[in-house]
Amino acid sequence: MSGYNAPSENAAEFESTRDIPAIVRYHRHAVDEIVHSVEEGIYCALLGPRLCGKTLLLHYLEQHIAPILGWTCAYINLQEVRVSSQQVFFADLIRLTARHLTEKTGLSLPTPGEEEASSAVFRGFLAEYLELLERDLVLIIDPLEALPIDLVQALLTSLRAAYMDQQTLEHHSSVLVSGALSLATLAVGESSPFRGIARRVFVGDLSEVDSLALIEEFLTEDRIYATRPAREHLQQAASGDLYLIRRLTQRCAEIATLRNSRTLRSRDTTAIIHKFLRYDVLQYAPLLEAIRLIEEDPDLLQCILMLLERDAVPRSELPLPLSPDLDPLYLTGIVETVDEDSYRLQNLIYRQFLLDHFTPGRVGHVLTMVGRWDSAIGYLESTIQQGDRQSRADILPATINSIYASQYLAEAVSFLQRGLSAAFGIQEAKIWYALPQENMLRLIGQPGLDEVGEFWNDLDIPTTADRIEARAYRQEIPLRGQEGERSMLRAIPLKIPGRKPVGVVTLSDEPQSEILFTEQRERELQLIGFLNQAARALLAVTVRRQELVLAGRVQASLLPYAPPDLPGWQVAATWRPARETAGDYYDFISLPDGRLGIVIADVVDKGMGAALMMALIRTLIRTYATDYPDQPQRVLQMANQRLMTDVDVGMFVTLFYGTLDPVSGRLSYCNAGHPPPYLISPALDSVDTSLIATGIPLGISEESHWEPGEVSIEPGELLFLYTDGVTDAMDQHGEQLGIERVLEAIHQAHGRAAEQIQDNLLARVYAHALGQPQVDDITLVFLAQELERPEKKKAKEKPLEVSQFRAGRTRIL
Repeated sequence: MSGYNAPSENAAEFESTRDIPAIVRYHRHAVDEIVHSVEEGIYCALLGPRLCGKTLLLHYLEQHIAPILGWTCAYINLQEVRVSSQQVFFADLIRLTARHLTEKTGLSLPTPGEEEASSAVFRGFLAEYLELLERDLVLIIDPLEALPIDLVQALLTSLRAAYMDQQTLEHHSSVLVSGALSLATLAVGESSPFRGIARRVFVGDLSEVDSLALIEEFLTEDRIYATRPAREHLQQAASGDLYLIRRLTQRCAEIATLRNSRTLRSRDTTAIIHKFLRYDVLQYAPLLEAIRLIEEDPDLLQCILMLLERDAVPRSELPLPLSPDLDPLYLTGIVETVDEDSYRLQNLIYRQFLLDHFTPGRVGHVLTMVGRWDSAIGYLESTIQQGDRQSRADILPATINSIYASQYLAEAVSFLQRGLSAAFGIQEAKIWYALPQENMLRLIGQPGLDEVGEFWNDLDIPTTADRIEARAYRQEIPLRGQEGERSMLRAIPLKIPGRKPVGVVTLSDEPQSEILFTEQRERELQLIGFLNQAARALLAVTVRRQELVLAGRVQASLLPYAPPDLPGWQVAATWRPARETAGDYYDFISLPDGRLGIVIADVVDKGMGAALMMALIRTLIRTYATDYPDQPQRVLQMANQRLMTDVDVGMFVTLFYGTLDPVSGRLSYCNAGHPPPYLISPALDSVDTSLIATGIPLGISEESHWEPGEVSIEPGELLFLYTDGVTDAMDQHGEQLGIERVLEAIHQAHGRAAEQIQDNLLARVYAHALGQPQVDDITLVFLAQELERPEKKKAKEKPLEVSQFRAGRTRIL
C-alpha cells in the first residue's frame, strides 16, 4: 500500500493515531489516492455505494488528516443547498463555501446576492479567494446525489472551467467531489466534464479477510463472543459490505443484551439474517440503488440473472455493455471480481434478496418496461402458466411491441403465436397474410421457411375459395369451423378500420364449457382487440420491409455495376450489407488524363439514416473529385465543409479516397480515419505497407484537414481496401477475425486473379463466423497490377457505367 507524500513526522503521527474509523482503516487505498491527487494538483472523484461510509471518510480527511498534512480544507455539504434553480443553487454554493472558508482561515470576501449568482460568479469567487488566501485550497463537495442530474452536470462543468482558469494563477484549488456509484458515468465517464482532469477513486468492497477481521472487531467492541460457525455465517452473509456487517453485528449485540448472554451461535446468526431479509432489506439503500441501476439496463439485468444461476461467471460470457472508462457491472456495488476475469455476487444476503426479487414475472415486467419485449415474453410465459394475472396483462403489450420491432414478417408472426398461446391458451394458431394484388391468403411462419425467414410460396388459399379462412376474409367476421371433443376451429380476420383485413388467423382452441358466459364474452373481446392491434403491427412490418427492400435496391444501384477496364490491372469489388440498407459503399470515378478515383467509406451508424448519409457522401465526393482531380485532400475538405454545413445528425464517416495513375502505378490518397488499406507484395520477405489515417473522419469538425500520402503500386503488387465488417467478423465465442488473419488469407491466395483472392478472403470470413449472423456491412476492393503489362500508354478517359448492383456478386474485367 502506498504511503502519503508528507513529512515523516506527520506520517508517523497519522499512523500512530488509534481512534481511526473502520471506513478509513479498511479503505486506506482510497485515502492514499485522494492525498496523491491533492499533491499532484488534480481533481478527484470519490465514488461508492450509498451508505458505504464515504461521508464519514471525508469528514475524517478534513478534520484529522488535512491538519496533519497542512491543507487548507473546506467541506461543503450539498444537502444544505437549495436546488429550485441553477441561480439559486450557485448562490447557496458560494454562501456555504464562503462561510466554511471564513471559519477555517478567518479571511472573508463579500458574497454576491442571489440575483447575481451564476457559474461564472462562483468561479470568480474561488479565484479571488485563492488570491486572498495566498496558498492552495482543498474543496470537498459531498454528496452529488443530493442534486438533480442537471445541477450535477452544471456543477462539474463549472469546476472544470475553474480548473482551466487557475492554470495561470499562482495558487490552485484541488476539488474532491463525492457521489454514489450510479453517478460514475456522469462524474468520470467518457463524456464527463471531469474527463482528463480528475482521478477516480472507488470505495469498493472488502476482501474476505478484511470482512472477517471487521466482524471480529465489531463483535469485540460489543463484548460478544461468537463461535467459529457463527462468525463464518456472518462473513458469508455480509462479506464485502462494511455497512451491512455493522448492521448485522448491531443486531447480534441487541440479541445478546436481551438474553443476558454474550455468546453468539450459528442459529442466532441464522435468525438475524432471516429477519434482515424479511424486514430490513427493503429499506437497505445500497441494495435499492443497485436494483434501480440493474432494472434500467437490460444487459446488466441479464448479467445478474446469470450470476444468480452460477457461483461465478467469466467476463467473456457476460453481455456487459462496452465502456472505455467504467465497469458497469462493478458499479452496481453488489458484485466482486474473482481471479481478475470472472464475477460473482458479493455475499449470500445479496444473492438471496436478488433471487426473491427477480422472479420470472418481475423480470418479464422489467424487460417490458425497458423495451426488450422479445426477451420479456419468455419470462412472462412461464409465470402465466403458474396463474400470474399481472404477467398476462404484461404479455399482451409486450407481444404487440415485439411484432412492431420485428425485422421479418415470419418473426412477427412467431411473436403473435406465442402471445396467443400464453395469454389465451390457444392450442394452435395459423396466420394467413393477404396478398391483395394476387387475391391470395398466404400461410406465414410455419416450418419450411427459407434462410432469411420468409414464408413458403406454395401454401396459398385463393380469397375466392370456399375454405373458412377465405370466407372469414371476404365477410370480415369471425367464423366457426369444425368442432371436436378437444378442439374447436375458428377463423378470425385481422381487421384494420377503413381497409380490407390484412389477413386471417385460424385458431384451434379448446372448448370453454366450464366457464360462465360473461367470462367467455370478456375473453372473446380481449382476443378480438388483441388481434386488431396485431393486424396494425403486422401491416407496419410489411410496409417497413417493402420500403427497406426498395431503399436497398436504390442504394445498390448507386454502386458501380462493374469495376473499370484498366489495361494491365485487375480490379475486384464486393458489397454485402448486413441489412437491407448499408452505411458502407465503394466507388470508382473516372478522372482526366486516364486516372481513376477510388473510394471506400463507412458511415458510423446503421439503418436508413446511414444509407441516406452514404448517398450524400457519394454525391459530394463525385462532385469535388472532378473539381480537384489531383488534390485528394481538397476533395475531402470540401466534402467535409458541405457535410458540416448541411447535415446536423451527429453522424460521421470514415473514408479512404485515392487517385490512381494506371500507367505509372502512382496512388495519391487521403485517409479520413478509415481502417488502413494495405499494399501487399508477393515477395515472401516483404512487409505489407499500411496506408494509415492522414486525418480524422468526415463530419466531426469544420476545421479538419488531411495530409496527402503517396505510394507506388509495382507490377505484381496488390492494393487491398476494406471496411471493418471484415476484420470485426465474430465467431460463436465473440472472437474477432482480426487484420492478421485477413492478411494471412490474402497472402495464401496471392498470385491468383483478384477475384479469386477476394473469394478466398470471403470464404475465410464466413468460415470464421461459423454460421453466426453478419452484424456489420462487408465491403472489399482489390486492385492488382499484373506482372506482364501491355506497352505503357496514356489510358483514354472512359466513363464508368452505373446501374443496378447485385449484392454479393463481383465483376472483373
